[in-house]
Amino acid sequence: LHPKTKKEDAWLRYGALKGYIDGIMGTHSALFFEPYDDQPDNYGHWRRHTSDDSEYKTRNMEKMYKLIKAGLDAGFVPNVHAIGTRGVAEMLDLYERLKKEGIDLKGFRVIHAQVIRPQDFPRFKALNVIAEVNPYHISDDMRWMEERIGHERCRGAYAFKSLLDNGAILSFGSDWPGTSAALYHMHPKYLIYAAVARKTVKGSPEGGWFPEQRISVEEAIKAYTINNAYAAFEDDIRGSIEEGKLADLTIFDRNLLEIPVDEILKTEVVYTIVDGKIVFEKK
Repeated sequence: LHPKTKKEDAWLRYGALKGYIDGIMGTHSALFFEPYDDQPDNYGHWRRHTSDDSEYKTRNMEKMYKLIKAGLDAGFVPNVHAIGTRGVAEMLDLYERLKKEGIDLKGFRVIHAQVIRPQDFPRFKALNVIAEVNPYHISDDMRWMEERIGHERCRGAYAFKSLLDNGAILSFGSDWPGTSAALYHMHPKYLIYAAVARKTVKGSPEGGWFPEQRISVEEAIKAYTINNAYAAFEDDIRGSIEEGKLADLTIFDRNLLEIPVDEILKTEVVYTIVDGKIVFEKK
């Protein structure tokens, strides 16, 4: 079941261990170098993987280091939740430490990477670390994020274009069911739309939220397909349409690369093909 094994007909596989360095924006617990604008005494907090006290106020990154080392010894790569600027920077620091020890960081991920400092964008490529992000969060968080961390810090929020421009490998996920199923969508069209338009599903704001961070439909599809396969050590068997790879396909009723961006939300899946077999057909 380890991702580096390629057993025939393997339907269930796992190979990564999830860790947490900080909290989330919604509860003012993501870690930042500067305090929240609407809570001047609050910088966020650590988690049990990175702190020893019950309130998670004190830092102990040695705990995370030891957890990652134990996981590596057992054959698992780390995928660590980091949301605020300090959470992301601290995680990159730890990955850099591991790289200096001679550890191959292929498959290592920073999960969410929601707010990033300018100096940390190039570090993803330098370390060969994947930024696994959740684009649909933009459609919700844009409503209140500037109130919490201010306009300037929001320039680095969900900054997918900056990550790509700095050579990072970007992979997409829904974060479902980690976030409320009533508020967040699993369907890829919503995530692709959010990354490309940077709007709510109702089409606001006009032009998109921090539109300089919009990416192309092609880049979004790549983040959802071949990059996810790479992150799972499976890009040799899935993630692109090539001879010899598994025929795992989702077929839409329109070409996402050719239609206007706002029409993406109107598209429907007509076929789902898994291992060459049609498992869903729209009637």
